[in-house]
Amino acid sequence: MTALNIDTQVKASNEDLVDEAAFNGIAEGKTASFEEIHARYSDLLFSLIYRILGDSGDTEEVMQEVFNSLWQKAGQYYRDRGRPITWLTSMARNRAIDRLRARNRQTKLKGAYSDFISVIPSASAPLAGPEAASRRDTCRTVRSAVMELTPIQREAIEKVYFEGLTQQEIADQIGEPLGTVKARIRRGLAKLRETISEEDE
Repeated sequence: MTALNIDTQVKASNEDLVDEAAFNGIAEGKTASFEEIHARYSDLLFSLIYRILGDSGDTEEVMQEVFNSLWQKAGQYYRDRGRPITWLTSMARNRAIDRLRARNRQTKLKGAYSDFISVIPSASAPLAGPEAASRRDTCRTVRSAVMELTPIQREAIEKVYFEGLTQQEIADQIGEPLGTVKARIRRGLAKLRETISEEDE
């Protein structure tokens, strides 16, 4: 082992001890310890999260979530989980991936909801004759399908589409298990897709 490698290991070990002390301070509610970690690693975490999300706004939000989680869960860190910086970057990476997946799900849900909206006739494009009658029937059928959804299904779909909430955020907001919210959204969108498909046949 070269002298350079030894020096690098010693430096990393010393940094770990400093970080562990700061984590312990955070667990005890010391804001100075929190500010120390924030100042030391905020740039690193921002770069890591941004590489995954590619959006400054989302990156800032995830950064805030990570540091909020650190403030609440610093006491859960133990040395056998790895270096403090490894534990922190893993948390940031997982949060960023969760946000990316939620964003992708939101895009898919918006597409499905847009399919539903697209079959509703536009008031600015009046129709006459058989086409008008067909559109009226389609509109009636789709609106009927929407009314068959439970209120919570409609609410959840609208929160995803219009408010941009993740399924977890919806679950937290309405006080329901995440699995229940996912199932309601899935069944509601399936019903809307089924209606659109039937009208296209």
